[in-house]
Amino acid sequence: MNEQLTENIKALIESLYQQGVRHVVVSPGSRTTPVALLLAEFVTHQVADMHLHIAVDERSAGFLGLGIAKTKNEPVVLLATSGTATVNYAPAMAEASSSHVPLIALTTDRPEELQAIGAPQTLHQTNLYGDQTKADVTISVQSTTPDTFAYIVYKTQHLVHLATTAPAGPIQINLPLRKPLMPDLGQAWPEVTPIVFAATNASVQLDDEWLQGPVIFLAGPQEGANYSEQLSQVAQRHHIPVIADVLSQTRPGLTAIVGIDALISAGTIADLPMPKLVVRFGGTPVSAKVLAWLKEHQIQVVQVGTAFSGRDHTRYTDVVVETEAPIFLNAFDQLDFKNNAEFSQAWQDTQKDVARVIANVTDFNDLQVVQAMTQLPADTNLFIANSMPIRDYDNYWQAQNAVHVWANRGANGIDGTISSAVGMALDHENNWLAIGDLAFYHDMNGLMLAKQEKINLTILVTNNDGGGIFSFLPQAAADEYFELLFGTGQGLSIAKVAELYNAKYTLATSQQALVELVKAPSQGLHLIEVQTQRQTNYETHQTVLKELGALHGND
Repeated sequence: MNEQLTENIKALIESLYQQGVRHVVVSPGSRTTPVALLLAEFVTHQVADMHLHIAVDERSAGFLGLGIAKTKNEPVVLLATSGTATVNYAPAMAEASSSHVPLIALTTDRPEELQAIGAPQTLHQTNLYGDQTKADVTISVQSTTPDTFAYIVYKTQHLVHLATTAPAGPIQINLPLRKPLMPDLGQAWPEVTPIVFAATNASVQLDDEWLQGPVIFLAGPQEGANYSEQLSQVAQRHHIPVIADVLSQTRPGLTAIVGIDALISAGTIADLPMPKLVVRFGGTPVSAKVLAWLKEHQIQVVQVGTAFSGRDHTRYTDVVVETEAPIFLNAFDQLDFKNNAEFSQAWQDTQKDVARVIANVTDFNDLQVVQAMTQLPADTNLFIANSMPIRDYDNYWQAQNAVHVWANRGANGIDGTISSAVGMALDHENNWLAIGDLAFYHDMNGLMLAKQEKINLTILVTNNDGGGIFSFLPQAAADEYFELLFGTGQGLSIAKVAELYNAKYTLATSQQALVELVKAPSQGLHLIEVQTQRQTNYETHQTVLKELGALHGND
């Protein structure tokens, strides 16, 4: 009885599959009925390599899809019913836009005759996410026009390709559906031919005039295909230090420079020989100071990558090479250029300085937690929450093994962190999430997903009972109002949260105890809590910076 609806939705589903969609996150709802049922039939009877994930909270669902798409570097589809359910995707769509992640929202909608006349569960869903999306399209899957099937096949495949083309980003496909909603199940599936979008692998010609003095690579957060090994190898061959953002995937490494923000804050950087050229890869660094430092010292910057052109909030970069990083690195590797040994060694010596001052920290607090996490085994997936954790790991985490590091470092919110970490953990053995207590409470529904997906995920909660980062900001001086507005301690029990979700719970009370936990493989859902004090943490950070500066006479 719903032959046209069934055929057109099948065209949509097969077209998504033909362009590489292998994960769909479904949030149950009445208006999604025909799409959800046909997706289930497709996954159960037509293909073996497509997966459905059910998430009842749409905000959590959006971040689960984000985590899958970000870490697997492939398009992921979200499916929600009409009304506020679709609006709950907005935070994840915003993060996907900022960090170039191919997230595709299928928003099922009420038909046009129910729009703007007071029908329940009906919103204006066209262009729901505004300019956060690369494209938004409404497709009438109940149209009886003869070429509708062909249009859906073409348009859907093109939209997925657009979502994955650098700079990648989110797409909205809005599907108005009128009753009856039940599709015809158990019927033959039509054949959909994939459209091939040919890539161009052009070479690039580099300007020799750039190479008139020492060079440094600045590896920012890596998005898309992983080129970290090639970057590290080129840097090593040419004796080039790499200022290695925690999300660059270039830690550890013989050329990796960790803690640039702390080095600048402590004045240590002033004693180092300055580069003449810095080549930037990847997105905006976690460090708040490094780009301003480049501008202050008038160091020439070459920015590499099609996805990052125009993404310099200091407005200092004046040379942009719009090519993919591997192509640039191939060309750079052919140049007859090496930094002199003294320049490179001076930058490498900073790593001993950072390690020395961190070793002096004796209180079991946030920085000792970060040091324990340097012992994570190779091939671990580590997701880092925003606020204090991402800054501490960027500055002081000198990884001993090759660990894959992720974060929602685009719009920089603390929402959805656990859900994104669950997406990261799919199909991987050893997975960790480093998070503060407020970000943890913000997304406890992500724990429901972790339990449901039966993943291995160890969540390390640094619990200082509130917003620790605000102790480092000017509002900390407003004693009368600070705790009410910014401290915001919740006084909740992590142990009771673990019990609610049938998770293992451990309270780590020393660095050595935490190190032993870090070295053990993840097994199921495990919450590890470390209790710290905000004021002590602030004072320890100031002491570390002072000692780092004192090594170079910068008291």
